[in-house]
Amino acid sequence: MIYNLQNQYMKKIIFFALMLLGTLSYAQKLDCSKFKNIKFGAPVFPNEYIIRKDSIQEGYMDGKVQTVWTVKWLTGCKVEAVCVKNFGSPDIKVGDRYISEFIDISDDCFTVSMLYFDDQNPNGMDFTRGFCIMKD
Repeated sequence: MIYNLQNQYMKKIIFFALMLLGTLSYAQKLDCSKFKNIKFGAPVFPNEYIIRKDSIQEGYMDGKVQTVWTVKWLTGCKVEAVCVKNFGSPDIKVGDRYISEFIDISDDCFTVSMLYFDDQNPNGMDFTRGFCIMKD
């Protein structure tokens, strides 16, 4: 009786392990290459947008540059950015930085998980935000 229960238990473990392995093999690998040189913005902030050109990123509000960031690609879909210039954005200081990772891409929109580091959040503040590519 005990042997039979152990055998059934092992069969269930193997079955679930194979199912998990199968779902992992079907997971879509994200292609983030089109986001290295783009203009994008968050739909919830229509008067703000960002222009990224390889290793430099500029943040705009109402058509005026507010911040300049250096960008370092850590992996194909993970970016670290550090603020190097601030022209009037009250919430951002030179030296603030963030690490963002693409977690979903749908057509010209994408979702990133961000970890933002500043004076008030030395260990980072974690949040998720959606953006879309903007066409001129």
